[in-house]
Amino acid sequence: MRETEILKIIRRHIAGAGDDAAILPFRDTHLVVTTDMLHRTSDFPQGATPITIGWRSVAVSLSDLAAMGGQPLGVLLALGDPNLEEEFFKGVLQGAIACCEETGTSLVGGDLDRHSELTIVSTGIGEVKEPLRRNGARIGDLICVTGRLGRTQAALRLFSQRKYKRANELFRFIPRIAWGLELVGHATSMIDISDGLAHSLHLLARESKVGCATEETSFPVISDLHEVLAPAEHSEALLFGGEDYELLFTLPERLIPAIDKEVCYSVIGKVTKGGVLLDGNELPDRGYEH
Repeated sequence: MRETEILKIIRRHIAGAGDDAAILPFRDTHLVVTTDMLHRTSDFPQGATPITIGWRSVAVSLSDLAAMGGQPLGVLLALGDPNLEEEFFKGVLQGAIACCEETGTSLVGGDLDRHSELTIVSTGIGEVKEPLRRNGARIGDLICVTGRLGRTQAALRLFSQRKYKRANELFRFIPRIAWGLELVGHATSMIDISDGLAHSLHLLARESKVGCATEETSFPVISDLHEVLAPAEHSEALLFGGEDYELLFTLPERLIPAIDKEVCYSVIGKVTKGGVLLDGNELPDRGYEH
């Protein structure tokens, strides 16, 4: 089965599924909890350093918390590897701790095991009074995206070219925790772009029961993408490549002045009655699948 088919089965059995993190009411607030599994063959290209591996393993879960508007409380990391070599493990640990410190949280525990290939499972725990979900977009809202797109696709091309220094720098993305916190109370819906912009737009539209109309010329693009990919490759990379881990959110236009100036974002379209369109044409619902 495809990943999307498996997720449909999960939705039939778990009523609360469908957002970037699980929401648990707790006293006068909500806990938001997420977990991610990463493998050597599918997630870490040749040339990725142990520090990058540790950083990215933590960052993907923190990005899920950011998409809920959550303040991280801590991260747990489980690691399985055939060898558990000391220097490699120290590097992974260093990267994981550094990413936690960058986002104001801590690595608080985990587990170790031997495994046939490097496998890392990260669990992020956060809290938020009113979680930002995918189902709140309203017709007329602006569609916005933080940062710049194409970071991971540029990194993967650089890894393939053995330009490891810049590739590792790009692969160590900063989870948008601070920006997610600033969007709470203003954004009407939010999702992180882990499986590609196109699929994320479809997910947001489907959960909110609305449509989306976007324009490719409005997409913010990282300069590295222009440098390493031919112009004919840009659309595929931006729309369907996946793993940008920026925040895609909707916002009433009247609330733009309320957004903190430190939040870097671009308006890429508008919420409509139906259909997911790019430049007036239907946008295919496809993206990265595990």
